[in-house]
Amino acid sequence: MWLIDGVLQLQPHMFTKTFLDNVIVPNAAGQPAPVAWFMTNVEHFIRPDIGVWNFLFVMLQMSIGIGILNKRTLRPALAVSFIWAFGVWGIGEGFGRLLTGTASPLMGAPGAVILYAALGVLVWPRSTTATSDGRGAQCGDVEPARHPVGVASSPAASGPLGAAGALGVWATLWIGFAILWLLPANRAAGAFSSSIESMTAHQPHWYASFLTTFAHHFTGIGPQTAWILAIVSLVIGIGPIVVSRPTAFLAAGALLVLAFWVTGMAFGTILTGTGTDPNTAPVIVLLAIAMLPAVVPVRASVRTPLAALIQWNPLATGGVAAGVMAALLLGSTYPVAAAASASASRPTGTASNASVLVGTHSAGSAVSTSGQSSSMPGMTMSPSTPSSGATPASKGSDTASSMTMSGMGGLGVTDPTWKYTGPPLPTGETRLLSVIGTMTDKGHRMQTPDCTTKPTPKQVLGAVEYVQATSAAVAKYKVLATAKAAGYMPVTTPNFPVVHYVNPAYYNTQDILDPNHVDSLVYATTPTGPVLVAAMFLMPGMTTGPMPYGCLVQWHAHTNLCTSLSTGVIDGFMPCAPGSVHHGRTGYMTHVWQVPVSGGPLAIDPSTVMVVQAAIMAQQEGLAPITAPTGAVSYKTAGTAKIVGNF
Repeated sequence: MWLIDGVLQLQPHMFTKTFLDNVIVPNAAGQPAPVAWFMTNVEHFIRPDIGVWNFLFVMLQMSIGIGILNKRTLRPALAVSFIWAFGVWGIGEGFGRLLTGTASPLMGAPGAVILYAALGVLVWPRSTTATSDGRGAQCGDVEPARHPVGVASSPAASGPLGAAGALGVWATLWIGFAILWLLPANRAAGAFSSSIESMTAHQPHWYASFLTTFAHHFTGIGPQTAWILAIVSLVIGIGPIVVSRPTAFLAAGALLVLAFWVTGMAFGTILTGTGTDPNTAPVIVLLAIAMLPAVVPVRASVRTPLAALIQWNPLATGGVAAGVMAALLLGSTYPVAAAASASASRPTGTASNASVLVGTHSAGSAVSTSGQSSSMPGMTMSPSTPSSGATPASKGSDTASSMTMSGMGGLGVTDPTWKYTGPPLPTGETRLLSVIGTMTDKGHRMQTPDCTTKPTPKQVLGAVEYVQATSAAVAKYKVLATAKAAGYMPVTTPNFPVVHYVNPAYYNTQDILDPNHVDSLVYATTPTGPVLVAAMFLMPGMTTGPMPYGCLVQWHAHTNLCTSLSTGVIDGFMPCAPGSVHHGRTGYMTHVWQVPVSGGPLAIDPSTVMVVQAAIMAQQEGLAPITAPTGAVSYKTAGTAKIVGNF
């Protein structure tokens, strides 16, 4: 395995900054602050000389592999592998993303390299003490016998930890899988299908088509799939402990991870030319084969490993079982929509529940919110007309159906009275914005494309508070320099009028939809300076976003964006220009617009032209600062393949 990793590390792009952008940088997202800080600093340290560092990585991994093949150097090679494995696991694999709450066995959690270390412990050469049967005494054998049977007779039991070590690694791995499957991120609707579909980037056409087709069979059934896989994983993990003939459970585990390998792990992305290892499945299959008994016991003649454990220490065995049950219970009962509500985390000074006045309105009434009209002109929930396919509100209907916030949520509703009142945009800029808007739409993917369920009054009220709280929280960033000083950095090219900035400190699973921790800010450049046009929340990794306000707050992703290999920012659309690469679809995102776009503050994605026009209107109405003299704006472009649209 170490030799294979060394060979994969010799791929040409591994000697470029693409390796860092594809491996270390994504794994830092969503990590606890100290871990993200450490990973980011390591990445910054090796980036200037990545070619030299990668050559050293290759030599080290190849040396470990060659050393393991030689009896004289086996122990030193394994010792070095333990140290290197932990370093790679932490920096290169982000601890298998176990600390982010988004780790999935389907995608390769807990990480291949940590399993290399586990196997290394199992095969560590032991000092033998001859027994009467000529077999060395093995520490940890759950069933000492003159003639070992079951797992105790397998190659995996020949190391210093004996059969107990092999069974412990197997049980820990699969019970851990069961716990991971029940995490909210993996129980979310569409989580299973989204994970598989995210692996289609750069794959051969035939394989990408297979992954897409397979993923579509699981669309919307994430919870059921997660529960089934959790139960199956638990049975596979406990099986070899409670029976004396474990072959069936070992075979089932090997077949299941091979299925994961073909789908969610995508063969470790080796077919794309970007894989750094074959992922966890081959290692787990290797472990299963190594645990196959050389001598199959007679059913009634040998105690099961569980019976031996209970006899050895019943208190410890009970404690471990209780801990496993507690972890499973906690994971399975934690709500899927694990995000702080806007009302709970509302900044001081925003409207309380009592001050948000939401009544019954007919189709043609406007929503009145306390303080909103004066502080957010153009952002009130104004009446609108549904397009085809949407159901218009009727007079006398309840609050949820007659509120025009459904249009803000992207239910096919826009404000037909919206009109640009600023100076005409230059023809060239309008053409550029239109082209980019069209290309953006081509790669637009909704998390819930058919979400048309009528929002409840409670969801409407919550969405109003969410908009108010978020807008109040980001008001201090109206000046771009303030946002940069707070840690926001561009992730899309500044050469385009609409630029996205992300604060890595807020990009985690703990602060989803928290107005006080907005992941991203979007600015539009006008002739009189940049304008804050939107606050944006991002979902780490490929997980789906929570929808506490029903269809009013929806999530979308983009599938056709290209990232510059030199700057690391998104700078174009597929097919990517030379010097840029496609990383697959983005994580899901949702906006709270800070300028008066048609559809209101929760519009899913207004056109790029409208965003810039709304920014100019906001400056005219005194809602946005004017920080530059009036004049034409020139944007650097190198054709539509080198500029980015409304991300």
